[in-house]
Amino acid sequence: MSARPSRRTGPEEARDAIRAFLTDDEERAWHGLVEAHDSLTRALDARLVANHRLPLSTLEALIEIAHTEDGSIGVSDLAERVRLSPSRTSRLAIELERQGLVERQRDTADTRSTRVAATQAGRDRLLEAAPTYLSTIRAQLFEGLGERDVKQLARILGRIQATRPDPQ
Repeated sequence: MSARPSRRTGPEEARDAIRAFLTDDEERAWHGLVEAHDSLTRALDARLVANHRLPLSTLEALIEIAHTEDGSIGVSDLAERVRLSPSRTSRLAIELERQGLVERQRDTADTRSTRVAATQAGRDRLLEAAPTYLSTIRAQLFEGLGERDVKQLARILGRIQATRPDPQ
């Protein structure tokens, strides 16, 4: 059971509680990262849907499948890679199969698991949408940054990824 404040707190106390854990620079960096991610994913989704009738989650699934050696991936592994819940990823796989973009297959190594593989139609949709995806990333994330800034951003994000604790 968590401890509850003995009195009501106002906005100032809530702000002070956050500031007790994050410096002003850390708070600005955190909010900047969250806002940049939100802006980029919203723009990507809007442009992909408008130009290709393809939501970002669908394209990300097709990209992750394309990055595999044999062209297929387990649904639970796909969930981790596209940052969706396992149940949401299972529903996405069913919808993509309905659209003819993937084939679902029983995993021969684990018959309780399902794998998905892109169909020719799925690979074609990925190739069709890739220029929109990539140009949107460039416009939303890299435009206005110099080569040095991009290298520094890549180094910083790489260090964050390398040092983050395993969530499990």
